[in-house]
Amino acid sequence: MPDNRVPVYYKGGGGIDKFRVEPGDFSGPEDWVGSLTRLPESMMGGDMSHDVGMSTTLESESLRNLVDNDPQGWLGQKLADHFGGESGLLVKILDAGERLPVHCHPTRSFAARNLASVFGKTEGWIIMDATPGAKVWLGLREDIDRATLRRWIERHDVPAMLSAMNQFDVERGQVFFVKAGLPHSIGPGVMLTELQEPTSFSVLAEYENFGLTEDQATLGLSWELALSCFDLGGYRGDRISELRPDRIELSCQSGGTVFDLFPPEANTFFSARLVKCSSRVVLDQPSFAVLVITEGSGELSWAGGSEPVRRGETWVVPFGAGSLSFTGTVEALVCLPPEV
Repeated sequence: MPDNRVPVYYKGGGGIDKFRVEPGDFSGPEDWVGSLTRLPESMMGGDMSHDVGMSTTLESESLRNLVDNDPQGWLGQKLADHFGGESGLLVKILDAGERLPVHCHPTRSFAARNLASVFGKTEGWIIMDATPGAKVWLGLREDIDRATLRRWIERHDVPAMLSAMNQFDVERGQVFFVKAGLPHSIGPGVMLTELQEPTSFSVLAEYENFGLTEDQATLGLSWELALSCFDLGGYRGDRISELRPDRIELSCQSGGTVFDLFPPEANTFFSARLVKCSSRVVLDQPSFAVLVITEGSGELSWAGGSEPVRRGETWVVPFGAGSLSFTGTVEALVCLPPEV
């Protein structure tokens, strides 16, 4: 898939351009990969195309049109029927040039009640690169009440918010599971692959410094309702492992290893496999998938053919391609839609 850079409200760094084999003309902090999702109108400038965010192939074909014309071939029968022709997955390569605001995302149940959407925005992060000292903030260390959070927002007391949260130094290969509701922020110098539900719903505890309005910060809802999105429970001790899960070895083959990166509870939203191939690795289960080639080079094969792959490329694979295999010395993320 070609570079599909999307303009959003925070600054990007140079990581995506450095990673991509062929960077696009537009410089922005997010590259939406295998995307059937549009950037919301509330985040668009007046001169932007209404297809911003939607992926195209190297031949400039719209992925949305391809899926609409053959939903079963692209998504498989179960997934196509369950979400009405949607994959249920959005993958981003995100490169933070500045700290993102403290924010959270709504759950599916909140989105269904208040935002007319079957999707909330649970997400998962796979750290691809990080400058020395780069950090993320995720979840609160101790329980707080909603009145305290509201007071911090009114006073623009960002230091209080950040000091109340778990702070993690990050490095390549780390994984974080960001359940809907968890307050979080990503610091400058972090580049990651993000798997998420296909929405842009965010409730922002800081927004004016990013040129946003109160209406944008609250998704057009009242503050009382918007703040009910936040999970204000503390994550400490054993609960830290919920935020930073260990990878699980799924398959050790003679030519490499496949790992599952997120816990079983994430499968309702997405899953990700890390393929470390030294000669040949086979993935038996057909699925719509988004691939991010993170290291090395080799060949990707499927029922209908094969193509060379190398670091910095992204691919979208239809269900109808059948089983996949990698050959060569290559490392790849295989991002998969929710189990249905």
